[in-house]
Amino acid sequence: MRIEELKPGQELTLFVSVHGNSLVFTSKVQEVNRKRHMIFADAVFQNGRPISFRGKGVILNVLAATGDEKPHLFKNVANTLLRRSDGTLCYSLTTIVESVAYNRRENFRCYVGIETSIQVGTNRAAHEAIIRDVSSNGFAVVCNRDIRFPAGSLVHVVLNDQIDGFGEKYVFHLYGLVARIQELENGRIIYGCRLNNHVAGLDSYLMKKERNRLKKSSYSSYRY
Repeated sequence: MRIEELKPGQELTLFVSVHGNSLVFTSKVQEVNRKRHMIFADAVFQNGRPISFRGKGVILNVLAATGDEKPHLFKNVANTLLRRSDGTLCYSLTTIVESVAYNRRENFRCYVGIETSIQVGTNRAAHEAIIRDVSSNGFAVVCNRDIRFPAGSLVHVVLNDQIDGFGEKYVFHLYGLVARIQELENGRIIYGCRLNNHVAGLDSYLMKKERNRLKKSSYSSYRY
């Protein structure tokens, strides 16, 4: 897909990389200029001021939700903050490179960092652990050096969380098979686990969790 094939009203997610910091904003297509391979999109404001995504070391990728199974990602999009004839501000976004299909399940791993207990196999004994990160098809836990079990072991952890700003409490029972084992410099061990069944509601939780984290990062880290 080319960027000029997008339609007015389509929602956009703006992924901004600024000197290694990852920020995310939302926008919407206003108008399309096919001849110039360009779209115009709603400007993003912070503390009442428009944000410009131009500058040394700034990279803008644009994700567009479509009716297809996967959204489309446009990489390294050129952008300019413009004032329209009616006085409103917008971005011109242009690229001649076609989009790539964006697979959230392959690209998205959410940091969690929540304490839990872990059970291994049929042993009902519970050990302290930390759920480090979670994706739609797996999770990683960190355990003390004295808690050891082999690859292929079935593990069970419970993820309890409440996301700021959403007011919802989440409880997920995660069952997975150990696929990766890594010993850290401090002696603790990471067990990467592959979920052995679909967990209802997990995708929605992960997107809200990451959106909340990026929102906090955007407001605290962005400079313009």
